[in-house]
Amino acid sequence: MNWLAIIAGLFLAQTPPREPTVIACKFERLPLMVMVLRGGMGADDNTLQIGQDAPVKLNVGSTLMTAERDAQEFTFSLRLPASVSVSAPGNDTQTYDGECVVAAQSEQPR
Repeated sequence: MNWLAIIAGLFLAQTPPREPTVIACKFERLPLMVMVLRGGMGADDNTLQIGQDAPVKLNVGSTLMTAERDAQEFTFSLRLPASVSVSAPGNDTQTYDGECVVAAQSEQPR
């Protein structure tokens, strides 16, 4: 499933999705990352959970998604293949490739 097309569709719309969209990503040598997209682009209720850590705010833009955890910044590119760049003060930025899947949403009766 093309998760980037789904994300783009969600955030190009003027209204937020009715239900959260859950995206699970596994990047080489990194723990599982789970994104929960609740609002539109620029919303403050989108989150990223890395492994078993508490979720942190996920900023969603038109071409990138970013999150900060401790002193690290995670930048997700909204193009294929799935990748995340991890940067921290005093260290070189590392980019990891991986795969993401979108959890199926159940249709709610109107």
